[in-house]
Amino acid sequence: MTRGVPTAFAAPSLKSLLISAGEYIYVWPFAKGKAQGQSLEPLFKSVPEAVQKDERLYEYLALVDAIRIGNQRETGLAVERISERLLKNEQR
Repeated sequence: MTRGVPTAFAAPSLKSLLISAGEYIYVWPFAKGKAQGQSLEPLFKSVPEAVQKDERLYEYLALVDAIRIGNQRETGLAVERISERLLKNEQR
């Protein structure tokens, strides 16, 4: 357990779409983080600080974490959300 930035299913992009499986969430370790949860090593050490400055980056990386650690339903939902976001960005 550590303090950090919520990721995967606890991140804002998925939090409202899934019913929590318990009180423990996944977080990227970050001393300035406000959430307490199970540590999940980010893809890069700079991720927790970088996502504080870029909301879109936060959403994409949290969705990637949902794919990394999720079960079939959660992974499918995360893939769907990433696809929607990428298609939306292509249309701009």
